[in-house]
Amino acid sequence: MLTTDSTPRPPVAASPGRDARHRTVRRTVSGALLVSLTAGSFAAAALPAVAADAPEGSSSIAAAAEPVRIEAESYTGDNNGAEINGRVIDTGVESSGAASGGSRVKNTFDGAEISYADVDFGSAPLSTLTLRYVVNEARSGLNSSIEVYLDEKTEENKVATVAMPATGNDWEAYGETTVDLLREVSGQHTVIVVMHADSKPGEAADYPNYVGNIDYLEFGLAPLPETYLSSETSWAYSDDGTDPSGDGSLAWTTADFAAWSQASGPFGSKRGAADLGGGFVANTLLQYLLDGSENTVPTYHFRTDLSLDEDELARLQSLKATVTYDDAVRVYVNGEKVAGFADGRVDAAENQNLTYAGESAGDPVTGTFQIPADALVAGENQIAVALYQDRETSSDIYFDWQSLAPVEEQPDRPAEITDIVLGVGATEAERNLAWYSDIDVPQTAQLAKAAEVQDGVFPETAVTVETSAGGQATSGEYFRSAALSGLEPNTEYAYRVGSDETGWSAASTFRTQDFDGDFEFLFFGDPQVGASGNLASDEAGWVDTMNIATQTYPDAELLFSAGDQVNTASSEAEYASFLAPTQMREIPLVATNGNHDVGSKAYLQHFNLPNLDLESGAAGSSSASGGDYWFLYKDVLFININSNSRDYASHNAFMEKVVAEQGDKAKWKVLAFHHSIYSAAVHATDSDIIDRRNSMPQKISELGIDMVLMGHDHHYTRSYLINDGQIADPEEQAASESVVAGPGDVLYVTANSASGSKYYNLNTGTDLWWSSVRNQEKVRNYSAIEVTDESLTVRTLRSQANGTASPVNSVVDEVVLSRADDAQDGLDVSASASTRVVAGKQYVSVKVTNNEDVPVDVVVETAYGSKSFSAVQPGDSANASINSRSAAIPAGEATATATADVDGAQLSVTKTAAYDAAG
Repeated sequence: MLTTDSTPRPPVAASPGRDARHRTVRRTVSGALLVSLTAGSFAAAALPAVAADAPEGSSSIAAAAEPVRIEAESYTGDNNGAEINGRVIDTGVESSGAASGGSRVKNTFDGAEISYADVDFGSAPLSTLTLRYVVNEARSGLNSSIEVYLDEKTEENKVATVAMPATGNDWEAYGETTVDLLREVSGQHTVIVVMHADSKPGEAADYPNYVGNIDYLEFGLAPLPETYLSSETSWAYSDDGTDPSGDGSLAWTTADFAAWSQASGPFGSKRGAADLGGGFVANTLLQYLLDGSENTVPTYHFRTDLSLDEDELARLQSLKATVTYDDAVRVYVNGEKVAGFADGRVDAAENQNLTYAGESAGDPVTGTFQIPADALVAGENQIAVALYQDRETSSDIYFDWQSLAPVEEQPDRPAEITDIVLGVGATEAERNLAWYSDIDVPQTAQLAKAAEVQDGVFPETAVTVETSAGGQATSGEYFRSAALSGLEPNTEYAYRVGSDETGWSAASTFRTQDFDGDFEFLFFGDPQVGASGNLASDEAGWVDTMNIATQTYPDAELLFSAGDQVNTASSEAEYASFLAPTQMREIPLVATNGNHDVGSKAYLQHFNLPNLDLESGAAGSSSASGGDYWFLYKDVLFININSNSRDYASHNAFMEKVVAEQGDKAKWKVLAFHHSIYSAAVHATDSDIIDRRNSMPQKISELGIDMVLMGHDHHYTRSYLINDGQIADPEEQAASESVVAGPGDVLYVTANSASGSKYYNLNTGTDLWWSSVRNQEKVRNYSAIEVTDESLTVRTLRSQANGTASPVNSVVDEVVLSRADDAQDGLDVSASASTRVVAGKQYVSVKVTNNEDVPVDVVVETAYGSKSFSAVQPGDSANASINSRSAAIPAGEATATATADVDGAQLSVTKTAAYDAAG
């Protein structure tokens, strides 16, 4: 299976010994079944694993050796009663909640011995020893340690000395240390443990040379090598621009070619020079141009062998590879493809051994992938790499296989669940979930009202939701998706994902709000975590912006990203940083596909998108993400399209269909895509942006879109109202605080960076006629967008101070968008309500102010009666005081209806005004 975790970075120099087959390291062997020896089961043996069916043509694979754990309290012999250094040895067993098996050995004074008869270590040699113990610094001697012998307490039979550094001043504070055995261990033996500690001067008589409490001893396997391949590995290679198979077949991936050159990496060339810039320097210079031609060599070929013995192969789940490449690469193991990066064009080539492929990504890119164990054989394995130039005039080529690290087979264990994202659903009554786990096991989501979840325990009435999609992610992990439906308004829910068998995630909560009426959501420009080269800094900025925005707008109902969530499409480290804010699991996220997201399936695997149409704005290759989607939220129809695709016909057909079927259900229509067509920074004059600007606005106006949300250019721009690609009203003033849109008029908003990872300077010297407001202070921004029946208000704020004059949450820009037809149908009046007491009676007081230029008639209505006012003059107010005839009244609302004759047309508007309970 293929993983793609691509991160542009300079090559890493290989350290000495990276290809060594065995290294002396301290390491806990993970993933192997442990045999615990407990009282009454002293002769238990490490059970052999059942070998899987071997791949066709491979040798049989032996069962893997497995660690053997000895629970310390299960000893069969001791030297209790012996007097050593004036103390009678009295070793025993006590309970400990934090101990493996719940018990441990106590009273371990200097000279104490315990033994374990008939321990079967199996036939395969074990070579490490891990000791888990407690040494209470305040109550123990100095230099605690144990010596371990097999069968007899002689120097020849000693297999280990293990120092036991102090673990703190708490008898439940366990430590663990691992050492290499003096010689490998196998077969059946009696294990003898002798304890030592020096006396601590001045201590109480009871504890001058106390050793510590012992939990278990674990004899383990020799560590697998840190890596099987590195930058220093020698490769056979061909760079002469010929098909090594001669017939377009993959014969070259398994056959030896004695005439090939032999050298170690990194391999590369930039127009014939070894230094590609950016820290990428080739150790072996590749031929750049075809002989007798000005065209580049289209494809390079590399071969090396990997030797695995049966024990190694039996222990492997996979090998994790890290490869840096430019422009595209394919990897074969024993003649089968196991990975490909930017190689979508290869399949269509007439000769796959001699073709151009890639995406001209700039600097070389680093990718990771997994080679599953079933692709390997015991003995020699052939690893072959095809490296592709993007085009005849590509400037550089690069290949560096940095590492091939073993991933050991794991036993039955809890799944590690990560990357949980609460996504927007198809409506306000739904939420979508997506998550990752490190093993492929059946999982579900569970949902309950938060009040019914006590101490993390879900009630029997919790709803179990089956996954709607899932599979192996590009990172080698496994992704899952589920949809939570049937939600009730104004309700707090708790959810978790996983299973009873392999464990659940921690519970997260979210709250629904009213399913109609006004609401607000938060809009964030390109987080692009990792773009600065300092991922930790980018993550900190992103988390800070998210915290500031949600603390300022605690009732915000959506988190809306303009795209470029990460810098490198397949980088799981960057996705972890993007998903670090806790709000990602509490407020539904709307993710947009950016140009830094599109190059991997990770975008589609991380985000569970509602009403997704993968054929509209389709992905450009089998390894990319694509598709357009939509959802309804209260009175807004949101449409989100993949602007990486310039298949305008498919986008237009999608939008036409969605608007035709859903448009009448919404008051407003908001479109989002990543590549801003009306920005004011460096991308504004890019040829691909000009193409989008010439192709998209007409359809957007035709469909009656009210507002377009965009990113990509890492600065803030608010456009004039645009209609069919032109300024709608030449009289509109720059930076107007409010704009009134006629039919086809659209407001375009480009967001600045929300993480601070990257900013672009404003584009000067170019007629950017569309920009009403442009801003670049190189501080983080976010926008709060308020939705009412009458207007959309976009308020853009700083989440990072720009000096004392522009503190956090100071406003960059604010604009209110309303419609001309709404203004014609209504009148500009305002209403407020309150309560007052007169002679023990409660009155509802209502004030209605006429903001029009003509007189208005007003009718005020409450639960306790109504009053009418005629010809309230411009600027005047009508004041109504209505007796409730009660000593107490509940909170409620008054309504005020105003009517007037404006230019021969009878207009009216109804306003509501809330008042508090009183009495």
